[in-house]
Amino acid sequence: MEIVWRNVFLMGSLHLVSIYGFYLVFFAAQWKTVLAAYIFYTISGIGVTAGSHRLWSHRSYKAKLPYRIMLMIFQTMAFQNDIFDWARDHRMHHKFSETTADPHDATRGFFFSHVGWLLVRKHPDVRNKGKAIDLSDVLADPVVRFQRRYYLPLMVSICFILPALLPWWLWGETLWNSFVVCSLTRYCFTLNMTWLVNSAAHIWGNRPYDRHISPR
Repeated sequence: MEIVWRNVFLMGSLHLVSIYGFYLVFFAAQWKTVLAAYIFYTISGIGVTAGSHRLWSHRSYKAKLPYRIMLMIFQTMAFQNDIFDWARDHRMHHKFSETTADPHDATRGFFFSHVGWLLVRKHPDVRNKGKAIDLSDVLADPVVRFQRRYYLPLMVSICFILPALLPWWLWGETLWNSFVVCSLTRYCFTLNMTWLVNSAAHIWGNRPYDRHISPR
């Protein structure tokens, strides 16, 4: 495995700052700021679960344009790559679950399936077999195309700037507390809650429908 040291540094720094963020949650930030961070966390989670997961990856339901725009904004706040990349990785995960073509193969251990897969170069099987995944239905959505085209400014604005500015502007929280608690710590917590589905749920989860399969 080839380690991507930039990702190691960024993820490591994010988690270290978030430890300090939890100190601010309990001892420095206003209760309204903590509540705002929880609301941003919930919004981010809805963007991932109802948006990039159930709607765009699995096509579990249909949604009108205003709702898709809202989910796109929520999903952007989660900053887990754009909808197209998220759907591609998730469809790969289902098609090649717990093989070398699974982006977060749980057979490689808890750490790899939790966060390690983001710290190394993708396995050649992930890159090669990923080219055969049909994502035409995802790209057919103009909301997805818009997000993909403007992802960087959208992500920076919605995931980091907006959550930091609102508590500072609305009730006078310090900009530092707002940024660390509502932007960085909230983002880190959202990431780990999502990753637990790939790691803990796959390794220790139940198999109520077919006990003979490896994925849980």
